Amino acid sequence: MTKLWDLPTALELAGVTVRTLDGWEGPADPGYYWREADGEPAGHMAHHTASTGYTPNRDKANGWAGLSYKGSDRLYQERYEGDGYEPVFVIANAYPAPISAGAGDINVLYKVRAGECVEGRQGPDTPDWYGNTHYYSTEWVLDGTGSPVDEAVWEMMVLACQVQNDLMEWNSCNHIGHGHHTRRKIDLWNGMYNDFDETIMALRTDMEVFAVWANDITDRTWKTWFDDTTVLGTQGDSRYYSKNDGSVDWEAETGVAWGEGPSDGRAAYGEKIHALNVGFTGFATSIQKIEDSY
Repeated sequence: MTKLWDLPTALELAGVTVRTLDGWEGPADPGYYWREADGEPAGHMAHHTASTGYTPNRDKANGWAGLSYKGSDRLYQERYEGDGYEPVFVIANAYPAPISAGAGDINVLYKVRAGECVEGRQGPDTPDWYGNTHYYSTEWVLDGTGSPVDEAVWEMMVLACQVQNDLMEWNSCNHIGHGHHTRRKIDLWNGMYNDFDETIMALRTDMEVFAVWANDITDRTWKTWFDDTTVLGTQGDSRYYSKNDGSVDWEAETGVAWGEGPSDGRAAYGEKIHALNVGFTGFATSIQKIEDSY
């Protein structure tokens, strides 16, 4: 069993369009599981396909990120036909993909495990060692020759990385590029930046900013939101969505001290994003109805 079985639901709650390939819940090859001590991957590795279009499969990655055109299975880098494109995250494997990280420097893995942010080129490939069973790998549909990532795909992946952090108890340092793992590669390279290293640093920065937006809202804000709103889909136990930052005397207001409630602070990042999105949509709809009544 792996926490990654919960990834599709967590991503959907955060507003990501998710697809899964047949058999994604089981190992792609018999007995091919994560080899970390806890039975989970140590971190997330970003790759690019080196092509402008690709059809996701179970051989080469755990996840795939790109633009689907009017529901197409094949994903694209660019919006060739105008309207009809949406960013999609395809989950191919909850367990290691047979062809993904490949040979690399094992010292990078040690740094990722220790929570150290890997930057720049590392050492040569470690003889007879491969990272496939240690890293969750996502292939971004991108040519890798200097073209920029589509803005909507980038935003989707920032959110997807933050959802992974929440689900796997990771932080931004758990995310590396293929070029950090091995000198043979230059991915992930978004042409908006000079190289793979700057690309991953930008990705880390954006996911940290995104995390602050949803997770660092105070208890008082969350309590007011869930106590007062009548928007369907956002009502609930305000304690569930709150952190204990000291701005609310929970025992005085509810009769139950913080920490004694079974759901205190249990909401995942994706659930908070989902609640905010539903709330904003509901408010926008209400305003539109009021305007239409005049």
